[in-house]
Amino acid sequence: MLEEVGFPHTIARVYTVLTLAEGEGLATSELIEELEVSKASVSNAMQFLVGIELVERYRVRGSRQSHYRILKDVWGTILAKKFAAIGYIRRTVEEAMALEPSDKARERLEEMHDVYSFFETEFEEVMSRWNERKNA
Repeated sequence: MLEEVGFPHTIARVYTVLTLAEGEGLATSELIEELEVSKASVSNAMQFLVGIELVERYRVRGSRQSHYRILKDVWGTILAKKFAAIGYIRRTVEEAMALEPSDKARERLEEMHDVYSFFETEFEEVMSRWNERKNA
């Protein structure tokens, strides 16, 4: 499923193994063993997953290895960032429309503007309802 929405293959596999882990998280060596991939593959996947704030690195007393676990309560934040990008695109389209483009270009820009304006409003309402539900 993660690959279908754009995650690279190994990153999707690493995230899936962490999601399904029985304990708090997994050590680098456990990920390598479970996935039968190189240390570099796990390292690259973790760099990506930590960078987009889906996973965090933590230490276990007495272990020299890095351990990784899924962060909690991140999906709403991630979606909020995605939704915020819609507002950025809408504003950029408005700037392009202000440059007095040709009729055809204006037609395309207006279509984009209508779509992004609609979804920006809808997503604001969705996020508001999500936050209410989460805080209840």
